[in-house]
Amino acid sequence: MSDHVFAVLLEVPPAHEATFNTIYDTDHLLHMIEVPGVRNCARYRLDWSDNAAEMPKYLALYEIDGPEVPRSAAWKQQSAKGAWPTEMRPHVTVRRNGVFSHISYAAAGGGKVRGAKGLTQADNIYFLLQAIPAALDATFNRLYDGDHIPLMLQAPGAQACTRFKLAWSESGDVPDYLAIYEIDNTDVPRSLAWKQQTNLGAWPTQMRPNFTARRNGAFHRIGYFGPRK
Repeated sequence: MSDHVFAVLLEVPPAHEATFNTIYDTDHLLHMIEVPGVRNCARYRLDWSDNAAEMPKYLALYEIDGPEVPRSAAWKQQSAKGAWPTEMRPHVTVRRNGVFSHISYAAAGGGKVRGAKGLTQADNIYFLLQAIPAALDATFNRLYDGDHIPLMLQAPGAQACTRFKLAWSESGDVPDYLAIYEIDNTDVPRSLAWKQQTNLGAWPTQMRPNFTARRNGAFHRIGYFGPRK
């Protein structure tokens, strides 16, 4: 897995969804996957969110070689090709993006090595954005990795969790931290067992009250794109 991901969250009116998906899959990503430094891209559709008004319906998750790839001349050149900039981009009503740098990875059962599928090939993910005051960064990371995630990965259906910190965002309004849980199905974070685990340990009393932003969504993968041979 790459140490960096570029996450793009998009919303389009229902009347344009079919065209949006067709152009993204058959036109736009065929150009973007050719950008030097782009390893792959997975597309996801939102199944549910606790704060749906703030979580767009579509997610494109690019694995990239470095944080400057989406700012490169090649990226800009490729993004201007095809039908996307003229036929679809004007209809996008919400666009939030961010490059995130890897912090940690943990697998259920204490495993440390990612399996054969990899993050962008996970069929179902729980996508969790959070922001906290900068003064609490060290405590947040210590509790997340040492206390909270080990407990959450005991929930049935939780396979792994990868954590990232925001490097930069063009759109702004993107919380600083991202956790992506690989899950068996999109109902896992709504299960009683999951909810019970979220209330264990130091997390609910020492960290949760300090969040300044929290956005979540359970997403199902609708496509995967690797470099063309």
